[in-house]
Amino acid sequence: MGQDKKVAFYTLGCKLNAYDTEWYREQFAGQGYLEVPFGEPADVTVVNTCTVTGGGDAQSRQALRRAHRISPEGTVVAVGCYAQTDPDALALMPEVDLVVGTAEKTQLLDLVNDTCSLGRTFVTRSRTAEFQDMDIYNFGGRARAFVKLQEGCNEFCSFCIIPFARGKSRSRTVDSTVSQVKRLVDAGYQEVVLTGVHIGDYGTDLDGYELLDVLEAVEVVDGLERFRVSSIEATFITDPMIDFMASSSKFCRHLHIPLQSGDDAILEVMRRPYRRDQYIELVEKLVDKMPDLGVGGDVMVGFPGETEAAFQNTYELIEQHPMVYLHVFPYSPRKGTPAAKMAGQVDPPEKKRRGAELRALGKRKVEAFQRRFLGQTLDVLFENRRADGLLQGLTGNYIRVLSPGSARDQVVAVRLDHIEGDRVIGELIPNPSMQMLV
Repeated sequence: MGQDKKVAFYTLGCKLNAYDTEWYREQFAGQGYLEVPFGEPADVTVVNTCTVTGGGDAQSRQALRRAHRISPEGTVVAVGCYAQTDPDALALMPEVDLVVGTAEKTQLLDLVNDTCSLGRTFVTRSRTAEFQDMDIYNFGGRARAFVKLQEGCNEFCSFCIIPFARGKSRSRTVDSTVSQVKRLVDAGYQEVVLTGVHIGDYGTDLDGYELLDVLEAVEVVDGLERFRVSSIEATFITDPMIDFMASSSKFCRHLHIPLQSGDDAILEVMRRPYRRDQYIELVEKLVDKMPDLGVGGDVMVGFPGETEAAFQNTYELIEQHPMVYLHVFPYSPRKGTPAAKMAGQVDPPEKKRRGAELRALGKRKVEAFQRRFLGQTLDVLFENRRADGLLQGLTGNYIRVLSPGSARDQVVAVRLDHIEGDRVIGELIPNPSMQMLV
């Protein structure tokens, strides 16, 4: 049905959206659609939206309007989290032809075909209670592939809209997850990233299973060089899981553990399930077990009621403990969440100042971590080649490396030489005589 038709995709937000877009891409290709880059005329343009912040909403609307301007006679489709949480707002946009909610996303191609033949169709919010297996066979030309093994969240932090967008926590079975990893390894991928909305909650809907079962099963997949998890909450990292990570030959020495705040009073009103000392104890334990571990995390500034003293508690926690990199973002009120109605909203200029201070601290922390490994040989997966001809990639412990050479899409040994800007310059070691460190 799609013979000679063109489709374009635009993805905002997280790794889950990237995974879903890859599935959509393969579905359209299977019906004969030719993919063109977003920005070129297309018969169908799919915008995978994000709503984690107000900025995500705005960028989603901007992308939808641009898609219509480029292809005024084409079908413009909104999928993703914003399409789930506020389908009515998107349906009112004259540029949008189809809004697809969470439960219907596996029917996207059929819905597009119906819309093209029958006129404007809108699919409103509905949710699925089970994990939707969306098997993929490639990953859009990337060097590393994502594997979605969990969806949804039951936590309902006071600032977060995602449980409303993604629904309750639900898990992919261990066997299905391993089969997906094997498909990607067979396609040539040497690294996979296990991802989910709340990956630590994996298995709560599967009798007798937990995340460690998946990690142990993925560890023994033949041909897989290494794997990592995208993000995991502090309270879900258990001692047995730490022991596995420390002993694994394939698990990357890298963890992204959301912090959000280093102040107990703010963590309480955020409805976060840990406190400052618990987070510090965990990070110190992890680094004690794995000294080469790169720990990063999300940090929010300007949450309602965050005083200067509360902000300083966050700053000092990060400064004094082994966090390597930060994802800093200002609090953004989300309609329907408790925090949006809280007193003590912080002025935007103050949010900006605090964010700038933390980003500057994060830059210093990253450089100090990089310097620890200069002169050492680490494993790097090169993902792309820059305009200047240098390969760009990541070590297992999340150091960004540039190097001359031709080893793209392979995990190779690289000796880290010196720092330029925010990257480390390295040299490929064709036949390393030493054991790679991470």
